[in-house]
Amino acid sequence: MLALLRLLSKHKAALFVAAVASTASLLFGYDTGVAGSVVALKSFSSEFKFSTDAAKAADISSNIVALLNAGAFFGALAPAISSRYFGRKIVISVAACFLLLGGILQTAAQPLRLSMIYGGRVISGFGVGMVSNLVPLYVAETSPKELRGLLMSLFEMFLVSGGLLAYWTTYGCSVHLEPTSKQWRIPLSIQITLAEIVLGGSFAIVESPRWLAKQGRWDEAGATLAYLRGISSDESELKCELAEMYAQLDEELRTTAGRSVKEMLQRANFFRILWGCGIAFFNIWCGQNAILYYAPTIFKRIGFRGQNPALFASGIFTVIKVVVTIAFLVLGVQNFGRRSILSVGSFCMMAMLFSLGAVLKTHPPITGQSINNSPSGRAKMATVYLYIIAYSMSWGPLIWVYMGEIFPTRIRDYSMAVATMVVWFFNFVVSKWTPAMILHIGWKTWIVFGTMNAVGFLFTLFLPETKSLSLEEMDVLFHVVDQSTRLHDIEDYIATPQPEATNKSEL
Repeated sequence: MLALLRLLSKHKAALFVAAVASTASLLFGYDTGVAGSVVALKSFSSEFKFSTDAAKAADISSNIVALLNAGAFFGALAPAISSRYFGRKIVISVAACFLLLGGILQTAAQPLRLSMIYGGRVISGFGVGMVSNLVPLYVAETSPKELRGLLMSLFEMFLVSGGLLAYWTTYGCSVHLEPTSKQWRIPLSIQITLAEIVLGGSFAIVESPRWLAKQGRWDEAGATLAYLRGISSDESELKCELAEMYAQLDEELRTTAGRSVKEMLQRANFFRILWGCGIAFFNIWCGQNAILYYAPTIFKRIGFRGQNPALFASGIFTVIKVVVTIAFLVLGVQNFGRRSILSVGSFCMMAMLFSLGAVLKTHPPITGQSINNSPSGRAKMATVYLYIIAYSMSWGPLIWVYMGEIFPTRIRDYSMAVATMVVWFFNFVVSKWTPAMILHIGWKTWIVFGTMNAVGFLFTLFLPETKSLSLEEMDVLFHVVDQSTRLHDIEDYIATPQPEATNKSEL
């Protein structure tokens, strides 16, 4: 622990920019959590006239959640397209503007028309997609390798904190406010305040040194890296890291003659993208987002009757996520390999979801009871909470860590965009299907997700281990270049005076 504190003290600038950038994921988490809670409010369903039709309610709730995911799918591509012209800082500011506009539209929606809610969700989703691509990538590029796992896991900590804020804000409004439009507008309006915080924070951070290097702005890259590492520009530690960056960019350029698409289709890089997409796929199909988006509905289906008991149980769900994620940051991510953490998480989630499905099959909820206090009811609640503990100590934080660190500098934007678009495509599918699955196949829903976790467990057994490697050392891990060639290129760079400028069109 003392060693960790010393590292954090040395790299306090990197910690600062990671924390500020990760506030965007607080809004990401709030946006994804607030919809399911607001839709569960009687004030919302009665004002928009779908409170008495179960099928219509399932369709509308799935639309409100899924439209954010649809917007996020396209938003995830925007940072890759804009990265040639604009740095990470500017694009984070633009993402905050989309989130701000989306929040305003949702808050100003007028019953009986859902068009402003739907439009606001798509626009907010576009901003969320940008954030989900950009922030992990930015934190990976600014973090020292010794702390990269910890600092990138801040993204998940802020994300789950946003979900916690969404559920407890909605619960508080449900308990303390009359069932008028104010009850659902206040939770939606919090998005506006959070977007303003993200926008202000984007002006307080530095540009990514690796983006600057890719643009050929080596003097700025060196100065920024010195600030982030807390050292002077003439220290050997800084020169070595700059040498690694230069060697990687130079090797990629020689290999591909400067064509980014060709780089993505290189065998080694293509497999890196497949690993990233695989992580994204199994993260969504593990079932967590199905529970997160529709927690109040799900808790009603397993026996928590009434609006407030279901919202309260959902709130406890988010508290557990936050507590376990913080514990993971302190005790887990720095001490264990990525592969072993993901494997244990998949196995435990599989066991919990199979157990939940089995208990729901043999002991369905008791009709008309406000809170199911039977042994089977407590067992259902326990399996859901144990499931989220397993998720929050494994796949929750590590998806963003792994996807953000495995791609090479020159194609990191597009590779991360592809992996993040996989996240949002299957998020859309899961969010659209979940209400119908719960309504029509009931307990079998959790058997489906449990089976996907079993397949995910097998997937993790073959996952390349990335812990404690620098971003440039990923090339060696994924066999883009051998170790001796990389060391030779680094030594050559250190021995040769650094060029004053590099042609931007080449790098």
